Amino acid sequence: MAVAGLRLLSHLQHLVPRLYENPSLDIVTFLASFTDPRDPWTRPEASETANALLVDLLRHGQKATPKFPSVLLASLLQDRVKPSFARIQTSTITEQGRKAKFRLPSAVDFNDSEVELKPWKFRDVYILTVFRWIMGKLDETTIQEHWPLVIPPLLAILDDETIDNKIKGCELLVALLNITPSTLLQKTGLGEVFQDTLMPCLSYLPSLTLEEHSIRLLDTVYPTLLLLLRVEYPGSGSAAKKTAVLDRMVRIGILNGFAHAGEYVKIATVLMKRLSDLVNEMGIMSVKHLKDIVPLISGVLSAPFGPAHPPLLLAATVVLQVIILNDWPRVACYQAEILKGLALCWCIMNEDTCESYEVDNVKVAVLQDINLLRESMRTNFIEPLDMDQFLHDDYQLKGLLDTGNQCA
Repeated sequence: MAVAGLRLLSHLQHLVPRLYENPSLDIVTFLASFTDPRDPWTRPEASETANALLVDLLRHGQKATPKFPSVLLASLLQDRVKPSFARIQTSTITEQGRKAKFRLPSAVDFNDSEVELKPWKFRDVYILTVFRWIMGKLDETTIQEHWPLVIPPLLAILDDETIDNKIKGCELLVALLNITPSTLLQKTGLGEVFQDTLMPCLSYLPSLTLEEHSIRLLDTVYPTLLLLLRVEYPGSGSAAKKTAVLDRMVRIGILNGFAHAGEYVKIATVLMKRLSDLVNEMGIMSVKHLKDIVPLISGVLSAPFGPAHPPLLLAATVVLQVIILNDWPRVACYQAEILKGLALCWCIMNEDTCESYEVDNVKVAVLQDINLLRESMRTNFIEPLDMDQFLHDDYQLKGLLDTGNQCA
C-alpha cells in the first residue's frame, strides 16, 4: 500500500510539477516517514522512492524560494515533531535549548499513561523517522536557527528506557555533533548535559541487561561519547577537562564493566576494543590507568580457556600495542606483567590442538607485541629485563625468540 501511494505521488509530480513548489506538511511528513529502510513498515523500494521524491521536492521549492528548505524543516519541527514530545519536560534544559542553571522537578500527572506522555513511542512511531530525516538535512547554519526545536526531542529519545531508542538517540546525536560548531555546544552548556545522559549507558551490562542488547548499546555509546568530547573540547586549552571525562569512562565503563560482567566473553571483547579507543584518545595521559589495566589485560591473555574465544585475545593484544605506542616512557615499569601475559598466552595457544585462522591471528599479534615491547625498551630509562634469556629458559617459549623474523 505504501509503495503504491509513493508511486502515485511520483506520477503526480510529473503531471503537476507546481504541486511540489508549495507542498503540504502532510505530504512531506508522509514521504519522510518512509525514508529509513530499517523501519518495519518500509521496504527498500519505498525508501528509495520517498528519498528521491523529497530531493525533487526540496530542489523545486528552493528554486521558487531560496529559504524554502529551512522554512520547511522549521515547520516540520514545530508542527509535527514538537507536539509528539510536548508532554515530556526535562529539568536539565531551558526552552531555548540551553543547560538549566537550576534543576526544578518537572510537573508529573500520575494519571497519565506512558502512551499519552510519549505518542512518538507508541502512536506516532513514524515521527522518529521524520526527525531523523530532518537531522540529515540540517547544516551548521540551520542547526543554530532550529536549536530550541531539536534539543528537547533528542534528549527525550536519549532518556528513554528502551535500548533501541537509546541507540537511535545516539545516532541522532552523532548527526547533530557532525554539524554543530564547538562554540555553540560550549555556549549552550549542553555538552555536559549529553555527557550526563550517556554516561549511565556504560553500566547497561548483564545480567540486568541482555547480553546482545548490552553489546549493541556499548558499541554505539562509546564512539558517540568520544565524538562528543572531540566537538566539545577541540583545542589543547580544554585538554584537562577532556581527560577528566575520559578518566571517568575508563573507571565507570571499562574497569567497572570488567568487574561486573567480565565473565561474559562477548562483553569483555567489546570493552577491550573500546579500551583501545580510549587509550588512543588519551595518549600519554592514560599512564595513570596502567596500574589497573595492564594486570587486567595480562589476566585475560593468561586465562586457560582463552582459545575458546580468540576475538577476546586478539582485542587484548591490540590494547597492548596501543599502550606500548602511547605510554612507552612508563611501559618499562610494567614489562614483567606484560611479558607474563604474552608468554602464557603463547603457551596456551600452542597447547590448543584446534588450529584456525583466528588462532593464527592471535599468535601473530603476540609476536608483534613482543617485538614492539622489545623495541620500546631501547628508549626507556629503566633497565629492561633480559627478554631473550627469559624466553630461552623455557622451551615452550622458543618460538618467541625470533620475533622479528616471524612477524615479517
